[in-house]
Amino acid sequence: MPKSSAGRSVTRSSITLAPDIVFQHCANAAAAIVAKAPPFVTYRVNTHVSAPTIGKERDVLRAVSVRTRDDLAVLQDLPQGRNALGHGFPVTPSFDALSYFTLSWRVGAHTEVTSYVHDVTPLTYPDVSKEDADVIVVRLRQYKAEYASDSSDAADGKTHITLVPYDFVKRQTVKPSDTFYLSDLVIDNATGLPAEVRYQGDDGMLFDVQYGMLENHWLVTHAHYEETLHGPLRIGRLHVAADATYDDFTFPDAPPDPRLAANA
Repeated sequence: MPKSSAGRSVTRSSITLAPDIVFQHCANAAAAIVAKAPPFVTYRVNTHVSAPTIGKERDVLRAVSVRTRDDLAVLQDLPQGRNALGHGFPVTPSFDALSYFTLSWRVGAHTEVTSYVHDVTPLTYPDVSKEDADVIVVRLRQYKAEYASDSSDAADGKTHITLVPYDFVKRQTVKPSDTFYLSDLVIDNATGLPAEVRYQGDDGMLFDVQYGMLENHWLVTHAHYEETLHGPLRIGRLHVAADATYDDFTFPDAPPDPRLAANA
């Protein structure tokens, strides 16, 4: 989240695809690879939680085994802490951030953290390149999309698209303080898949997800979340952040824990 991946700056030619179309191609590619996600993933994640204004911080180190189809997970606090069933923490590595989803991620005043995503519906679009028409105009319904100045169309570079929600979208928001919007999509040109997806909201709310490829699997490698907590009647403010780094992935074919075998 803190930094967008930057590619080599280039001057784009007039035949380059519009950013709206590139966004749609990337969303379709992400949805397709998530549909082929491995049935089980094990990983370790270190989540650094901080509340700088009050000088508090802590690290939550966990080993996680997750069943990707329904996000059922076994969580082991390291080195020898609590073992429990829950959701993939802080988000399942196969999570597609180019989706409709609900994020339940809260950092408390004592730097405790709980998080998971649910009601995930990938974004998919028809392939308009196959339409029999002389002119095809494509525009994202909710966002104005543009290429960022650091965007690259080099084969080994990254395409960076910035997104700004239209005013009518914001006016329809029921709870603005709990809503964030897409702000940046960074695409790995070699794979056509997201390398980073960033959302931003009011009052410093930020959710950023970064990805990498491992054994032909597209996985979350880093996630960052920030929000501002308010006291009663919105008196008092506390800005908190959680920064999670994933590693030590494996992809077992069979349930790595018996509790993940039930109803598999």
